[in-house]
This record gives sequence, structure tokens and C-alpha cells, in this order.
Amino acid sequence: MLKYNKGGLMKKTLMIIGGIVVGLVIFGVALFLIVFSTSKKMKCKSKEGNITLMYNKKRLTGYTVKNMSFDLDEQNAIAKVIGVEAYLDEFAEWFKANTSGTCDR
Repeated sequence: MLKYNKGGLMKKTLMIIGGIVVGLVIFGVALFLIVFSTSKKMKCKSKEGNITLMYNKKRLTGYTVKNMSFDLDEQNAIAKVIGVEAYLDEFAEWFKANTSGTCDR
């Protein structure tokens, strides 16, 4: 007669769930690294804070920020209307006028 091993089933279930979670984390990290390494970047630095905007021809693809706030969705809507290059030009001018810093592409 076969015995039902309740502990073994729980162990297998936890291993499967753990494997899925680890897989999702690895996928997320890989996606971030691909976006970060394939996008062009504009780095803006100042005493007030720093921001790096990542972009391609069509849109802003991401950002990193220190001591500032940035709403990617809102800014992407603006970039979509005026174009990414024009947006970056305007952002660089705004950054220079409102902080003690500069932007480099």
C-alpha cells in the first residue's frame, strides 16, 4: 500500500514557488540591464541632485535619480508630443536654469 507523504508534497510545492520567484527576479534584473545598457543616456549633475535619463528615438526608457523626483509617465507624454530630442534639449535648459548643474549626453 502506498503512503501519502504530506511533508514531501509541501517541500515540492515550496521548491516550485521558490523557483518561480527566483526566475522572475532574474528576468527583471536582466530586463533592467538590457534597457540600461542599450539606451542612450543624458546625465545631469548638480549640488541639488542628479538625474540620468535613458532614451531611444521614440521615448524615454528609464531614469536614475538622486535627491530629486521624476515622473517618467508624465515626462514621456511630453516627449511624445514634442519629440525626444526637443524634450531633452528643454530638460537640459530647465535643469541648468533651476539648479547649479549641467547635463551631458
